[in-house]
Amino acid sequence: MKVDKKNGSVCFNEENHTYWNENDNDKYVSVTTLIERFTQPFDKNFWSAYKALEKLIPADNWKIEKKVLLNVKKFNKEILDIYDISENMFNKTQQDILDEWEQTNRESCERGTLIHSKLEHSVYNMGDNVILKKFGIGGQFICDKDRTNLDLINGVYPEYLISRTSADGILRLAGQIDLLVKNGNEIIIVDYKGLPLDTPILSTNGWTSIKEIKEGDTIFDKDGNSTKVLHKSKVHFNPCYKITFDNGETIVADHEHRWLINFRRPNKGYKERVMTTEELADWLNKKPRTSYNIPKILNAKPLNLPDKNLPIDPYVLGCWLGDGSKSCGVITNIDSNLWDEISSRGYTYGHDLSDETHAEMRTIFGIRKQLNSMGLIGHKFIPDMYLTASYQQRLDLLRGFMDTDGYYHTSRKRFVMGTTQEWQAKDLVKLVSTLGIKATIFEVDKKCNGKVFKGWDVCFSTNGLNPFLVRNQDIEYPKTDKNSFRNIVSVQRVDTEATQCLEVDSPSHTFLFGHSLIVTHNTNKEIKQHSGFDSKTKSTAKMKYPLNNLEDCNFIHYTLQLSTYAWMIQKLNPEFIIKDLILVHFDHQGNQNIYHLDYLKKDVEKMLRWHKHQVIREK
Repeated sequence: MKVDKKNGSVCFNEENHTYWNENDNDKYVSVTTLIERFTQPFDKNFWSAYKALEKLIPADNWKIEKKVLLNVKKFNKEILDIYDISENMFNKTQQDILDEWEQTNRESCERGTLIHSKLEHSVYNMGDNVILKKFGIGGQFICDKDRTNLDLINGVYPEYLISRTSADGILRLAGQIDLLVKNGNEIIIVDYKGLPLDTPILSTNGWTSIKEIKEGDTIFDKDGNSTKVLHKSKVHFNPCYKITFDNGETIVADHEHRWLINFRRPNKGYKERVMTTEELADWLNKKPRTSYNIPKILNAKPLNLPDKNLPIDPYVLGCWLGDGSKSCGVITNIDSNLWDEISSRGYTYGHDLSDETHAEMRTIFGIRKQLNSMGLIGHKFIPDMYLTASYQQRLDLLRGFMDTDGYYHTSRKRFVMGTTQEWQAKDLVKLVSTLGIKATIFEVDKKCNGKVFKGWDVCFSTNGLNPFLVRNQDIEYPKTDKNSFRNIVSVQRVDTEATQCLEVDSPSHTFLFGHSLIVTHNTNKEIKQHSGFDSKTKSTAKMKYPLNNLEDCNFIHYTLQLSTYAWMIQKLNPEFIIKDLILVHFDHQGNQNIYHLDYLKKDVEKMLRWHKHQVIREK
């Protein structure tokens, strides 16, 4: 078996999470595995049925049914008939939940191994004199992990392998302390991620950046709903990658940033999973490029926002942005239907000022003042207030654009807006993205009067939506959207830069960033200091005997884990004093939460005596 880590004669294999002694090749029981034996079993059949019913039963009815289910902790199929749910539909929903749980658990284990490894390397990179202020520990320490006797006066030992074998050889225990500090034996668990400070992000007040966003600001989640920023992390300097999408947009994220990824399955639709940036890079490097191995991110739904009192009708503004003079309120266009539409929206316009017969140049009365107030005279762009207006208002703005500068490409089956203005291409992508549509920019050569100009084509397809209002009403175009997903083309390592992340109150744990509103994920394993309520005992759930005095939650599990390490350290050297056990939880938003844990020495000794007794019985 491959030796991934070693300290003295203790060896460890990461893939199988196995410890053994190279002298006698006998295995150790890991501390985490031992503690799991005293936790209450998880009834996955009941809880997967519970979660499936939660998805299938109407919300108002579910409020009543869930109370019954939680009280009896038993699933009865008769409930399917009550709500006219087919057994096939129920079974499929339940299996999808079980598959998701399995995948999440596997990814969590893999991610945990990666995080520990990164922590180890980050500590080593600090050099001989390690300062641990960012972990809540002061002073300077010497870094070394391969001293089995912990003989440094002030030493830190990242990913320290520790073992204990009883005198009779029956009790064989091993584990890894993420970070052991000799001066007090402080133990730390770390988890972290982030996004670059200049990453663009759309709030309800317009475009800003990760750096400028504040707690309490409102941004958007994958369902297009507004969501408040609850927390903002500290700045981190972690390994970074550039992610390139099939629409040409690039985003830089650190190695632990999470993404909500979809993979196509043969005849089974798509399977959703959460992956880190580093996992994505590894996936693309190892997997062949097939339709089933391309990581995809589902497009966000249209932003759900109310109507705004806008200075200029959005359709009229779209027409001006497409065919208007940047110095005044004049629009040049030959389509009489366009002028009729502008008139129907309450605007009057002057006589044709053009000497040419192929177009009409007319002044739209009353809009120059409003254009100037928005800073548009001399400098065209889509104001943020229009990007955060209602769906219909944003659609009207797009239709104004398309009625002036857009067309339908019959061979490519795409809507196209061609322009020689880069601002126009980029702003249209922002606008189209707020409508839940993926747009791609292509750089092209434009010809006019024998001259070649640099230009851009913005291409997109829609789900049966006609982006024109007065033009192209009779064209035949696909009524299905083949571009619901954004394919990830590549993930490449780049120079490290400052990163930061956000925690939002969205039920989906997602938020949107980048100019094309890419969905990103911010869920993280939380520290639960109390267990759930057990309806049978009418009390909080407890661990198994002899630890049935302790609540069955991950906070207690961590406390037992660190207490077991402390007990093993004292067995290594009885003169060592356990001053403190510290759990520093860095969540995926970078928020640092410090927990000072009790040393559960008596509970550890009860657990080990019981374990030893069980080993003897099995033999």
